[in-house]
Amino acid sequence: MKKLTAFVFVLVCVLGLVGCGKNDTYTIRITVPAGSTEAFVYSEEEISATGKKITVSSGEGLGDTEVLLSPVNETVEAGYTATYLTPGMPATFDAVKGEWFRIGVSVQNDTDTDKTVYVEVEGVEVRIE
Repeated sequence: MKKLTAFVFVLVCVLGLVGCGKNDTYTIRITVPAGSTEAFVYSEEEISATGKKITVSSGEGLGDTEVLLSPVNETVEAGYTATYLTPGMPATFDAVKGEWFRIGVSVQNDTDTDKTVYVEVEGVEVRIE
């Protein structure tokens, strides 16, 4: 009976530790300035891949649009093209670990107040510069 109790205890501990993985999914805010007619508006936060893929999904306030990764380091060749993004259908980009990017979305704002939209990004770490 003691062996069974010890086995169950160890099993519970192992399962508990497996559930404590690193969170690599973030919500990124993008502010679209009032009167903006720019092709793309970019996030303040910068992202870097933790693996080989970056997945971007539509978040609050964001409908059908295009999404783009723009390198922060000006010596890095862009190499990314705008990808269509719609709620429920995320966009996936191949990524190089250690490269930093800003996320851009094609959203215009013809109102007199700033507009805030969000994207969900998976497979990244985030920094604010």
